[in-house]
Amino acid sequence: MPDQIPDYGDKAAAVAGQMNILIAGRHDSLVDTMIFANINPATRKITLVSIPRDLYYNNRKINSYYALYGMDELKRILSKITGFQIDKYILIDMYAFIDVIDLVGGIDVHLNEAVIDPTYKVCDNGECSTLYYRAGDHHLSGKQALRLARTRHTSSDFARADRQQTILKALQTKARQFGFGDAAKLTEIAKAVLAKTDTDLNLADAMAAYFRYQGFEVESGNVLSSGNVLESKYTGELKAAECKASKPASTEGGTAENGNDCKQDKGQYILLPRNNNWNTVRWYFHQLIEE
Repeated sequence: MPDQIPDYGDKAAAVAGQMNILIAGRHDSLVDTMIFANINPATRKITLVSIPRDLYYNNRKINSYYALYGMDELKRILSKITGFQIDKYILIDMYAFIDVIDLVGGIDVHLNEAVIDPTYKVCDNGECSTLYYRAGDHHLSGKQALRLARTRHTSSDFARADRQQTILKALQTKARQFGFGDAAKLTEIAKAVLAKTDTDLNLADAMAAYFRYQGFEVESGNVLSSGNVLESKYTGELKAAECKASKPASTEGGTAENGNDCKQDKGQYILLPRNNNWNTVRWYFHQLIEE
């Protein structure tokens, strides 16, 4: 990062000719997967940036905004955080995710490292074990891809976000096999997908976007994390400091008359921008999108 971070303000920019889409995954009422996708027709590139669910904004984790206020508010908040206007969104339930990948005949992915999770039980064809994907090439069904997208207990949320982008990139690669001659099949797939997702894209928009952007290069691997512009904090420590500051000083020979017990909850790990400066996050997005 530069020594001086520009002050971008909290107004979301809209870049002429470009489109930003929020791709989100939902489990029950929480959105656990958030991927910002910038589509740039001038460079024929789609840039993916994963936003961690533990990002802490206005005293709550970012993934709780959908459950509390709905998708429009989540879009608005993420537009302020990233500095770029989010135009459309696609919110997919984890079980619909299985159907989407199966509808296109599965996907092919390459893993640089093995993915092992002894806490994740899997059952196939009557045989049960724990999750294991060796390093190398894999052809994955929808169920297998979902497992790879969800496991995190022996890696991290950041590694999981990177795998989710790998899956999206593989899905786009598979989609390139369909052309204008497959319009009827594509319409069938699009209708099935839209029926299983919450989105402000209609069928015509989805079909047009498919043919317009299917040949674009996908840039993956961008994840907001403590390795770049974020830092991890424990709310228990923050609340302890607040508690200590709120206690009145002891009086001579005893405690203050209006003593403060200041009970604390267990606390949780959260992610905040470095130096508590949200412009560092906006700077990160500007470097990716305006390069």
